[in-house]
Amino acid sequence: MNKTLLPSLLLCLLIAACGRDIEPGETPAQRPVIRGLSLTTVVATTLPGTETYVGTVESPDRGVLAARIDGRVERIAVREGDLVQAGQLLLTIEGNPASHRLAEAEGVRKAAAARLELAEQTAGRYRKLFAKEAVTPQEMDRISAELEMARQHQRSAAAAVETARTALAYTRVTAPYAARLVRREVEEGTTVLPGTPLLALDRQGAWRVRVRLPETLFGRVGEGDAVSVEVPAAGKTVSGKVAEVLPAADPQSRAFEAKVAIVDGSGLGAGMYARVGLAGGARPALLVPAAAIVQRGQLSGLYVVEDDVLRFRLVRTGRRFDDRVEILSGLSAGATIVAAGADRAQHGARVEE
Repeated sequence: MNKTLLPSLLLCLLIAACGRDIEPGETPAQRPVIRGLSLTTVVATTLPGTETYVGTVESPDRGVLAARIDGRVERIAVREGDLVQAGQLLLTIEGNPASHRLAEAEGVRKAAAARLELAEQTAGRYRKLFAKEAVTPQEMDRISAELEMARQHQRSAAAAVETARTALAYTRVTAPYAARLVRREVEEGTTVLPGTPLLALDRQGAWRVRVRLPETLFGRVGEGDAVSVEVPAAGKTVSGKVAEVLPAADPQSRAFEAKVAIVDGSGLGAGMYARVGLAGGARPALLVPAAAIVQRGQLSGLYVVEDDVLRFRLVRTGRRFDDRVEILSGLSAGATIVAAGADRAQHGARVEE
């Protein structure tokens, strides 16, 4: 055979082979299997309808301590946010002559006491002499007058000592009750006068929420009405009652204010943003266990079981009710979801008992 024909023959055979149909191969996908997940079926329920309004958490008793003497702030012993107990030292003021005045008053009181002692001794001697008619009534009257003047001087000196001690006590500012320091009005080295604000305190105890309501609700909201209070920063929703309704509306905003007493104020702080819900008509809702929600960045989702396969689905959440979360969209009643153990769930995995 001609050697030049051999390559051409091989090429023809190769083309002929490639022209035949080749059956495609299929490799079945192997899904991971997850066992032991807690599943639940979503059931539609009803919630009392609410109208939500913006409020602010505040202390029912905020006090501002003011200076009662003049001087310079020497030391501030607490920081903003600190919890303080009744009687705890908060601030000291120096540069005030209170200590010198006390020393002077003590000296005057001692002198007055010595003068009184001498006047009493003199009056005692004169009374004996007067009994023997050795002195005239005029001399006895003079001695008695001097004794009364000594007594008055001694009383005035004792009052001056108490006044000086009180003034000296004003150089030490203490907490009048258990509270949280929310604001310092002065800094160390500040010169103050009587009446200058020093520190702002929130008394510890029950918190309340001040809420602004539209004038259309005026007369419909009254003391004792039950409301719900949601504080997103604290991650909690608590119950409350309307404690006070201000009797007039703001002519500019056409709104009036109400004060809501909170039943459980643990974990709250003054100034926190709050949403106050007033009861309305019932509305349908879907509630799922809070453990079922999976956070991925700013997105919320959960795992739905479809034909024994896990599917991750994004949802929009609403309010939280204890250990349950309201689902606003992305889920329907009757769906089976992973109620617990979502951290082990995997999109596309099969679920087995």
